[in-house]
Amino acid sequence: MKKIFKLMTVALVAMCGFTSCDKDCEHDFIEVDYSKKLAGTWTCVDAENEFAEALIFNADGSVTSTGVFEGGYYEKKGTYKIKGNQMTLSFEDGDYMESRFEMVEGEVFSLVDDELDVHFNYNYCENDLSKEIVGMWVSTQETFGQKNGSVAINTFNEDGKAYVTAFVPEIDSYINQGESDYKVIGNMLITWVKYDPNLPELYTAIEIDIIPNGTELGDIMTSYNPVYGTTVSFLRVKQSLNLTGKVYDYSAAYVTNAKGADEDFTILNTTFNMANIKAGDFDMMYRSVLSCFEFEADLFKYKFRRDDGLEMEFDTPFTVEGNKVTLDMSAVNPACRSVEMYMFQDQDDCQLHMYMPTSAFINYFANLDVIALVTEGKIDPTDAAAVEKVFADMEARVESINVSFVLKARE
Repeated sequence: MKKIFKLMTVALVAMCGFTSCDKDCEHDFIEVDYSKKLAGTWTCVDAENEFAEALIFNADGSVTSTGVFEGGYYEKKGTYKIKGNQMTLSFEDGDYMESRFEMVEGEVFSLVDDELDVHFNYNYCENDLSKEIVGMWVSTQETFGQKNGSVAINTFNEDGKAYVTAFVPEIDSYINQGESDYKVIGNMLITWVKYDPNLPELYTAIEIDIIPNGTELGDIMTSYNPVYGTTVSFLRVKQSLNLTGKVYDYSAAYVTNAKGADEDFTILNTTFNMANIKAGDFDMMYRSVLSCFEFEADLFKYKFRRDDGLEMEFDTPFTVEGNKVTLDMSAVNPACRSVEMYMFQDQDDCQLHMYMPTSAFINYFANLDVIALVTEGKIDPTDAAAVEKVFADMEARVESINVSFVLKARE
């Protein structure tokens, strides 16, 4: 008895039907070489049944299947054959599937099993969106079921980390929605997160569409949210940040994905521990020693109050590319490194959202540590080995972290 591909046991409703005959009817079929017609990526997403799959066909008859089913994830390699109107998929783990095959070339193909009343439709992905999705996206739609005025900010990093924050006007505050790992295959976005250390990761998959220069404001990404049954549009943040002449005070910090060594270390008289770091640690540091952040034409200034009440000021040249801001902290001290972070301004410029992924966090706070140690005469800035040890120590402590700082503009 043949082994039926395990996902075929789920009865799916046909999403876009093909004209078909009764299963007992007969036709004469012309043999067609589908190796070139199928080569590429095809995806099927059915959020209602918690099933999604990407099939990548190669002209040599090999195929890769990557999918999500009921919160689990699978990835396998195999081969495919098409004879007449029958497709056979055989995988290395022993699973295989035989079904009727119907195709609209370059658009969609269907796998149908009449006996099980199962109908899968796979859409052709002309573009791979894995690189296109990298960046920061903002939506003002009711993404999380909130009233008008909410703002959702999705950031996709090159290292496969995705980060989400949202502003909810009802509570006049930023709330963190969490962060996850992600991968994109064709137009299918797979995300996963481990909510419980005792349970496996929970995987979800949705279809996305990215339209370059979809509006005069920039690129548009649309995605279907199965929880609320809505299609949400996001705008890629490419705004020209209006920073010159602005002065901001620290308001709040949000920390997620914090992993690292369980040991104490000190920055600007504040003790941190990566194993249990909290947003309150930054509140303690910034509210006790930070005076303000200030932007001039090409200088980023941050003023700190010393224990004796005197202010210390650092001037760092910065450049802006879209929403990416690069701080050239080597201008403060040649021993320091550049820091790349992302910023987003509210429309009325009353707040500035400043986001640091792991690399930015390490470089920024290791820089501060270097500056403090040099100022105290504990290391020589020309001693490359001593300076490198500061960065190495920070990298050893920090496995991963995402930090968002919310700054409020002074009136």
